[in-house]
Amino acid sequence: MQARSHPVALSTWAAAPGPTAYLAQRGWDVTGVEMVLEAITTTRRNAAAVGVTVHLIQGDVTHVRDFVEGKFDLLLDFGCFHTLPRDQRAAYVDGVSEVAAPGATLLLYGFARPPRLAPMPAGVSLDEVRHRFSARWDVERAERTTADTIQVARTRADRAFELWRFHLRRLA
Repeated sequence: MQARSHPVALSTWAAAPGPTAYLAQRGWDVTGVEMVLEAITTTRRNAAAVGVTVHLIQGDVTHVRDFVEGKFDLLLDFGCFHTLPRDQRAAYVDGVSEVAAPGATLLLYGFARPPRLAPMPAGVSLDEVRHRFSARWDVERAERTTADTIQVARTRADRAFELWRFHLRRLA
């Protein structure tokens, strides 16, 4: 693999503008994937406000390999995988695995249990991450984490929903 002049990252939920702009501010060439056009517009505006440019694509993350070119060193999922219906999660894993460079890092954040009033089933567990990703990824760490900046209905999200961070490394 040829050396890169700068690292490249894929954010699979571009509606989370904070992480996307954060990476761009630190020299990453960021591509964000989001289904909702309004979220893309907001993310683009927020990135411009802090003086960075990010490449945003409107699309279904379960088909990411159909519209994203190249291989990524870092893949950031801050709340996408855990909201996908169970029957779409295998397609997600296939897609992100295909666009990940050998040795790439996947940081996957998700709630262990969904909000009571969630419009869809949600949640992710370490067992599921191991089951779905282990053929192509090494699960290096899994830990419950805090989300001091995330609030849902005025309740800290980490207390209400058990936020987990999974750190995976793409196998060669």
